[in-house]
Amino acid sequence: MATTKKYVVLADIESIRVPFAVFAAALEELANFGEIAGCKFYGYSAKRTKDYGEFIQENSYDALSALPKKRKGKLDLRQVIDAARLAQFPNIDGFFLIYGKGDITPLISYLKGYGKDVIAGVLEPDKNSALCNKVITLDLNAAVQTVLPDGYKKVVPGQIVEKPKKAPAAPKAAPAAPAAQAAPAQAAGANAEDAQFAMLMEQFNKIIAGSDE
Repeated sequence: MATTKKYVVLADIESIRVPFAVFAAALEELANFGEIAGCKFYGYSAKRTKDYGEFIQENSYDALSALPKKRKGKLDLRQVIDAARLAQFPNIDGFFLIYGKGDITPLISYLKGYGKDVIAGVLEPDKNSALCNKVITLDLNAAVQTVLPDGYKKVVPGQIVEKPKKAPAAPKAAPAAPAAQAAPAQAAGANAEDAQFAMLMEQFNKIIAGSDE
């Protein structure tokens, strides 16, 4: 019998201001993939987002008020830190993220690196949601979109896709040649991985730097 997946919901309701009815519709879609292990809200206001109050109190969920110097609609760094911390727990299978404006692609890569499902809750798809496993639209008719897997090339209608030309057969090499040729290829692969890691760290540092602007 398959084990039900457990998802943690981290919702920045100050940056993405949607009525609770819309949030509830998104949770109904999320329930199709697993059970909700917990919710945490960022930017909660008893006045502005009071329709969330009953749900939060009934379930004893955490609700943090808005940061004093946080720019309107921008990413809440506390959400990023909580997601990275919770990724260490093996009993958590995935995250449902409702986030503000900012580049969290390094965070999404980090969570997926731990084998976590990442589902984005968005008003409109963006570069962050394109990296997630699934996307749930935030409206009363919430629907799920499965993100195209890595390596899949979307074909544009009317575009002519040329078949690659068959390369001429390479002459047979001496037995020692393949081993000699493998070394440069392995070095190139290692350099590519190092460059990718460096770029990932640079993007993550931009998230942190952006929180101080």
